[in-house]
Amino acid sequence: MFADIDGNTLHYTSVGDGPPVVLIHGLGGSAHVWHGVIGALQQHHHCVAVDLRGHGRSQGRGKFSIEGWAEDIKRLIAHLELPPVTLVGHSLGTLVAQEVAHSAPDLVDELVLVGGISYFEPATAEAYRQRADAVEADGMDVLVDAWLEGAVSPRSHATQPGMVGLLRDVFLRNEPQHYAKACRALADAERIPRDEIGQPTLIIAGSHDRSTPIAMAEELKRSIPVSRIKVISGVGHWMPLEDPDAVASAMLEFLT
Repeated sequence: MFADIDGNTLHYTSVGDGPPVVLIHGLGGSAHVWHGVIGALQQHHHCVAVDLRGHGRSQGRGKFSIEGWAEDIKRLIAHLELPPVTLVGHSLGTLVAQEVAHSAPDLVDELVLVGGISYFEPATAEAYRQRADAVEADGMDVLVDAWLEGAVSPRSHATQPGMVGLLRDVFLRNEPQHYAKACRALADAERIPRDEIGQPTLIIAGSHDRSTPIAMAEELKRSIPVSRIKVISGVGHWMPLEDPDAVASAMLEFLT
């Protein structure tokens, strides 16, 4: 399905019945990252997964920013005439979700942060700027091997080679110019006043996540007033693909 949002055509999927859950993927991902999670959730919830501007099948006009992506999500919720939603983000999508929850609290009942980002220190932000320069110069292939090595856990590399291969394809399908803009948006993200986020929040962390480790999840918990952490064993950063059943189970337990 497609919606015209602020001059951009955004692609989204919409399945299931019940209280609405809106799912936001991470850097370089797409709505289909949530396919396995939605398979479990749609028995109880109306699930909407969106391709962020410049990702998947959505157009990529204009500048990218956390605030801009958050505005797209707000407008999509209004376009679909949804009541207050459970907003779920993965990785970069957790910053977008936090921004929506903070700036438009009437739209969000609960918040779920999967591989949640608190804030990147200058050295990490600079690494994303360098990544942007690299893909602009040489395309996505220059990064894919090193990126994929750290994207999932050693167990997933050993036991789910098919999933790892598809994840490689997801990464390589990104338009380099769009991916570079997204990297810079992530590097330039402002601190979100998380102490003002009032929604109950579930933070899901992977035990082998090197991108957003458990220490970052603990930082999020300290700064979001009503929050708790669920650690999923044996998975890395792309846990919605590595163990979608465990991610869905944690969410359903939280929402029950």
